[in-house]
Amino acid sequence: MGKLRATLCLLCLMLLIPALIQAHRILPLNTSPLVSEKYAGWSGVLSLWVFEGWPCGNGSIAPWLNQCVTSFEKNHPGVYVQPQYVDAGAIASMSDSGILPPNMVLIPPNLLETPKGLMSLELPGNLRPALCRCGTWNGSLYAVPVAVGGYLWAWNTALTETIPDNWREVDAVLSVPTPQPWRRWDAALLALCSGRYNPSSEPNGSPGSTLSPTHEVELGLTGGEATEPVPLPNPCRGLALPRHLPSGFQFDDDAWRHFINGESAAMPVTQREIRRLQSLSEQGKGPDWKLCPGDGAFTDQLLSLAILNQPDADPRVTLCRDFLAHLLSDECQSNLSRAAAFAVTDTRSGYDASDPLAIMDAALHDASLCVPRIFDGKWSDSAEAIVRKYISDTEDAPVLWRQLRDILS
Repeated sequence: MGKLRATLCLLCLMLLIPALIQAHRILPLNTSPLVSEKYAGWSGVLSLWVFEGWPCGNGSIAPWLNQCVTSFEKNHPGVYVQPQYVDAGAIASMSDSGILPPNMVLIPPNLLETPKGLMSLELPGNLRPALCRCGTWNGSLYAVPVAVGGYLWAWNTALTETIPDNWREVDAVLSVPTPQPWRRWDAALLALCSGRYNPSSEPNGSPGSTLSPTHEVELGLTGGEATEPVPLPNPCRGLALPRHLPSGFQFDDDAWRHFINGESAAMPVTQREIRRLQSLSEQGKGPDWKLCPGDGAFTDQLLSLAILNQPDADPRVTLCRDFLAHLLSDECQSNLSRAAAFAVTDTRSGYDASDPLAIMDAALHDASLCVPRIFDGKWSDSAEAIVRKYISDTEDAPVLWRQLRDILS
């Protein structure tokens, strides 16, 4: 009986052989030829080199970028985007290194001195006006921001009620990190201090009366809950007193350590420091702290997409442009909170009202936001010279801020 069953099974398998041969002739088990035919012999892979420079709040743009890549691939069957994280030198030398260059790059300002090797682009209709010119060179657009970071004030509530109007009138210590290539803390400091204040009988003024427009959130307070950011009135408009830094001010290589150890009353922070402060608070460590924007809206923390030169007939050109449009879509921009970064369109970035980064999101949507050009490496030298005048008290911050804005614009 067993031999008969085995013989019948073998006979059935032999009868299937002609059917399998016929199916192999009809059905393309290897889909690569279909993809190649669809994209004119191209493999379907778009290469993207990424150098972030500045840190997002979660440390990297990767969580957001990977999600955007997945949704793009879903909408473009047979197309694959492969991000590769490289160092600054790889991108700076990609036109001369002899290595096969990528199809696209994601870069911060100051990395490339010129748009050599990049394609000119059309201005996206949904990019905020404040960001429309930063990727231009000689009147043409070569890079488009897809994500930004920013700067806020953070202060220790046990050491000061708010950010002082004039640091020379208080004993509180201000710590500001030393400027870095991708985070110009000097330019950020000038922007934060670029307004004027109302003289007050109280040494520090009253909380919320020193900066305009100002939002606050209490975090890191024992037993306290985060409060929704609330716009506060602007009592400073039209008043004449400029802000001054502490006498003998110097940038501080250990600003972060001095602030979290309670040795300094305030410091400028980016999204990265804010997330780290939150983490410390959740562990019952670090100071009790608050946040608010400064006087001037500024950031040099931009991530911009550029497309490398390719023949117009190459299908990758259209797909790269489609990928850029996808990164700027509401679907992607509203999810930048995944990486603790911020939108470049009018779309909000996905933060709850109780999240401290909602304050930064609002500040970065300021219509007066000032940013450097992507291909202008000299602006930071100008900023350094201008801020040096502020530190030495040669000129007032509002005057110097206008000078820096003129250079950036």
